[in-house]
Amino acid sequence: MSSPANRPLEGLRVVELGALVAAPFCGMLLGDLGAEVIKIEPPEGDMARAFAPFVEGESAFFMSVNRGKRSVAIDVKDPEALSWVRKIAASADVVIHNYRSGVAERLGLGYADLQSDNPGLIYCAVSGFGPSGPMAKRPGIDLIFQAESGMLAITGTPDGPPVKVGTNAADVYAATTAAACINAALVRRGITGLGCQVDVSLRDAFLSLQACWFGSYLATGIQPARVGAGSPFTAPTDVYPTADGYIVLAVVNDKHWRIFCETLGLTDLADDSRFVDNESRVTHVEFLRKIVSDSLAARTTADWLSAFKSAQIPAGEVMEYADVVADEQVQLNQMVIEFQHAGGFAVRTQGVPFWFDGVKADLVVPPPALGQHTIEILREMGCTEEAARRLAER
Repeated sequence: MSSPANRPLEGLRVVELGALVAAPFCGMLLGDLGAEVIKIEPPEGDMARAFAPFVEGESAFFMSVNRGKRSVAIDVKDPEALSWVRKIAASADVVIHNYRSGVAERLGLGYADLQSDNPGLIYCAVSGFGPSGPMAKRPGIDLIFQAESGMLAITGTPDGPPVKVGTNAADVYAATTAAACINAALVRRGITGLGCQVDVSLRDAFLSLQACWFGSYLATGIQPARVGAGSPFTAPTDVYPTADGYIVLAVVNDKHWRIFCETLGLTDLADDSRFVDNESRVTHVEFLRKIVSDSLAARTTADWLSAFKSAQIPAGEVMEYADVVADEQVQLNQMVIEFQHAGGFAVRTQGVPFWFDGVKADLVVPPPALGQHTIEILREMGCTEEAARRLAER
């Protein structure tokens, strides 16, 4: 198989039986890497299509995780429709779903069902809690996995309630894990000729995302405290107000501490016994935070960013999305792209965070309208025009 350097999965077909975020984001990642992605949806569509806000009647939420796909809207509970979905799966290199454990098997879309017609198939199931055990069949959403992985308990301020991560991080990290495993399985298939089943648990993936915090707890038995935007490992590392906004910074070693004190004009602080090393600074972080906050509040964010850049102290501005979109580096990195939707309107979405041989992925397929490609794909599978139209209208 040959493909352009920036589309290494070109020539591979992925069938996505996904809804909401986990499987769709994984499918989108594989599409960004060049794979053809066929999204199988129920006749009413992926439930994310109903999520606000909307652009020309289309969900912005849905469009953000479904570019690069063709949509087949079909009822897999209908025996005739199921037989065609299985033919589509038989033509695929990869099948992804995020059904609850046992649902795919009940529908006739389990690994054993599909592998018999396609021995080289890579079959990836993304579930909440894994393929077996007392929680295997339990429904779940991102917030539950954040809660039951310990993430909420370590997020927020010391005197406040547990707080969720701002985005649906459990879904996205599980999807990224699934994409990595699928690519590893494809490499293995290239060597052995064998397909395989991949299982990814959202809760387990989110535990692995917390490696430093969860790993520290496992090693010491000490529950990490909620520290707001600060760090339990280094200080001063936090969000601080400036004269006109907020800045984040991280002082990660004793050398940086001395440079940081010089930059703030607080040279006497460098040798204060309470702050002489990182462990001491973490112990006295509340007192240190007050000193640093008072100093940073005297100048603008731009002033401090310039000063910390010169001192090579890691620092950044707290940006809203409008600031991010306008940022020169974001524009240079093509992280905001525009598609022409099938509905006849332009829509912006996020780009990809990687290059191959210095070239960004060539994203040419917009998010699909519901069932936009049902007849087209059924006809490709050998279905008659009449039968394809009948199935599309059910």
